[in-house]
Amino acid sequence: MIRLKALKNTIWIFCVQMMIGCIAIYVCDKIMALCGMGIYVGINAFTVLFTGIFGIPGVGMLFVAVGILQMAFF
Repeated sequence: MIRLKALKNTIWIFCVQMMIGCIAIYVCDKIMALCGMGIYVGINAFTVLFTGIFGIPGVGMLFVAVGILQMAFF
């Protein structure tokens, strides 16, 4: 019973982090578009999974990775 409760809590935290991460990506994309920056992280299965695992720091890592890739290739 205790393990089931711990698993339920872990899944709940993962889902909450996914939702907050999606909202954070959306808001950051809009803010960067308004500022004229060309950094855009779309919401897809990879980014949702990444933010579900890493949370808000994962959102930051995604934006840093996209920014570095844009500087390197464009």
